[in-house]
Amino acid sequence: MNKKPKRRLFLHTALAFIVLIFSGVLIYTIITIIQTPAWDPVSLTGKQSSIVLDKAGNQIATLRSEENRQIVKFQDIPQIVCDTFVAVEDKRFYQHFGFDPIRIIGSAYHDIISRSAREGASTITIQLARNAFIEDPTAKKLSRKIQEAALAIELEHRYTKEEILTFYLNKIFFGESSYGIQTAAKTYFGKELVDLTPDEVALLAGLPQAPTTYNPYLYPDNAKNRRTIVLGVMKNNNIITTEEYEKYKDAPFTYVEEMKKSGSAQKTTNVNENYKFPYFVDYVIEELESTYNLSSDQIFGGGLKIHTTVDPKIQTAVEKVFADPANFPQGMPDMQVEGAMTITDPSSGSIRAIVGGRNYTTRGLNRAWHSKRQPGSSIKPLVVYGPALEKGGYFPGTVLDDMPVSYNMGNGKTWTPRNDDGTWEGLIPMRRALARSRNVYAVKLLDKIGVDYGWRFAKERLGLPLNEEDKVLSLSLGTASVSTLDMATAYNIYANKGIASTTHAIEKVTDSRGKTVINAKITRERKIKETTAYLISDMMCEVVKWGTGTHAQIGNWAISGKTGTTSLDPAKYGNKSGNPDAWFVGYTSNYVGVVWMGYDYDPDGKHYLSNVYGGTYPAKLWQKVMKVALEGLPVVSELTKPSGIVNVSYDTKSGLLPSSLTPSKFTAKDVAAEGDVPTKVSNIWFQKEVDADHPSYLPGPTTAKTITRVFLNPADRDSSTKWPANEAYYRLPHSSFKPSANINTTDLITPPAKNNSKEIPVPSPETVSNNSDSSDSSDSSDSD
Repeated sequence: MNKKPKRRLFLHTALAFIVLIFSGVLIYTIITIIQTPAWDPVSLTGKQSSIVLDKAGNQIATLRSEENRQIVKFQDIPQIVCDTFVAVEDKRFYQHFGFDPIRIIGSAYHDIISRSAREGASTITIQLARNAFIEDPTAKKLSRKIQEAALAIELEHRYTKEEILTFYLNKIFFGESSYGIQTAAKTYFGKELVDLTPDEVALLAGLPQAPTTYNPYLYPDNAKNRRTIVLGVMKNNNIITTEEYEKYKDAPFTYVEEMKKSGSAQKTTNVNENYKFPYFVDYVIEELESTYNLSSDQIFGGGLKIHTTVDPKIQTAVEKVFADPANFPQGMPDMQVEGAMTITDPSSGSIRAIVGGRNYTTRGLNRAWHSKRQPGSSIKPLVVYGPALEKGGYFPGTVLDDMPVSYNMGNGKTWTPRNDDGTWEGLIPMRRALARSRNVYAVKLLDKIGVDYGWRFAKERLGLPLNEEDKVLSLSLGTASVSTLDMATAYNIYANKGIASTTHAIEKVTDSRGKTVINAKITRERKIKETTAYLISDMMCEVVKWGTGTHAQIGNWAISGKTGTTSLDPAKYGNKSGNPDAWFVGYTSNYVGVVWMGYDYDPDGKHYLSNVYGGTYPAKLWQKVMKVALEGLPVVSELTKPSGIVNVSYDTKSGLLPSSLTPSKFTAKDVAAEGDVPTKVSNIWFQKEVDADHPSYLPGPTTAKTITRVFLNPADRDSSTKWPANEAYYRLPHSSFKPSANINTTDLITPPAKNNSKEIPVPSPETVSNNSDSSDSSDSSDSD
């Protein structure tokens, strides 16, 4: 008897609850619609300028609200353009009334299935409403969605479908400062809109989704893949035939490359060309687009205040040095040697200066982050030495044999790396190999630790943008492609004691009302051991003190540096001698600076550097800039040892503890991480009796007296190989003395002088030799 009233009570309660929820949603929707921005047709095109501020809050640039936008009328838009954009962006555009319920349901379903919020439900009308009227289009709020829908319905009420589509095609951003479809046609193809082919229409239709990601000037492979997808949509919607799809899906993508070489691509001007620090501002715009997903309308017309990390003193110094032709090698009559430089604060990840070339063009090629070039030997600490120290079992005194070696590359091919100067130094420790940029040592060490390990360390720990094809032994010599910004980001971690701070140019952004809309997305994370960072930095100081980078010296500053130079590809250049790229990386705990020099491209096999190495022009330019950057700061003349670093004496020909036979000249002091100190005694030396009167020979039948000498026994060294001069005296004679035999004068080796001027001693941490071998010595790496 009591069940029926209880059931009725439950139903009434549930119904009341549902009505309450529905009423709440209805009230929220009504309030949100009431708060929708006021209808103003001028907003479809009106904008407010944004300003860019330096790290101290001083204005450096105005991003103009005025745009050199080329408007096109509906009747002048080819039907294939209209059909393609509708098919890609909003296939039910002509059926819905502003928003598409079917698309919303489908989007929600896919989001639930994939447990993400990646599926978009925005119609063309909603996109137009969002960019024209919504103050913060990137805000993921329910209220924004409701307001967009209300504005879209209003647009549909006031305008025809053709007018809405025309507004949309004239307003959207296509990248490269190109607003509207007509401007984009000229920027990417140098054509009028009516002259575009289906593959060109497909490229443009794919850009609005992610103008930076699919920008063919920056990411041609991404652009080509996106174009192919859009061509498939065109085929499926009968806009093009199957034959046309097959014709255009693999069409060569050459126009952008031609424009990059000639610099003749038409671009709109959205910025005041007289503003300060144009290369830096261009990167700020890129960061706003790619990292924070701001639309171009927001950036150039949102009335934003963009607070950046640029240091005017350092940026000005870089621009001044780049403006002086004396700081660059002589170029060819038709092309000058170009350059790029990036300076960062390793502790915060802040970019303090960027210059991407010697002559700025509005939103043009910014070599500091656009240009990916082979870094040569400047990559060795990132892919070889750092990984070895982090892995364990290695220290700055680890010895490898700097002598000829060949590797089987498969398919009957071998690779024989070489040192650029054509010489061999024999058994040398890591510290010397790094300071003198010995290629063969680096190759052998990467082979020992494993190419995969070195590749993963550089990519996953240091953030270097390596690809699978870079996972080869020649990576040790810099055959990957990177920018100065990439290199600065990686070296920041060494300079910051093993901690990575997100590299960034923007601190925060406020809107026209002073509300903060962006705070920098900065993370700090330990990537490597502090001992590894210290040992690398300490060894790299030798590069600047007495190695290949002495031109980077600044007073008593402790500067860690690395030179890098690439060599011409023999397959293309034959026996010609020259260098496509020259690099210098240098840092203190205050700043990391990376310099690149070279030609943009080589059209005729003659445009390459000659007798220009990382330790020459790039190191000198770096020094001029960093003298300004470090001015007024307390001089740091010695790196601070972290806990876990210990002193060690070792045999410089074995990397082990000295034995009783180790000659004193081959005993040195260095430092190592605890646990990586050698524990075994050197076994590379042995004793042998020789003819006392002819000590370069073994005893013979007529030998009257013998003496005991100490000899060197390098493992796995080819017996037919000539030994380097500093080891030749310690090579066991290969014949006995015979009075009747003609004495081979080449075997009459005298003991090396204790202070051999050609021998650069391995320095101890306390005392560093100032032996100044030419810092202009080539340290080029093979690039095959």
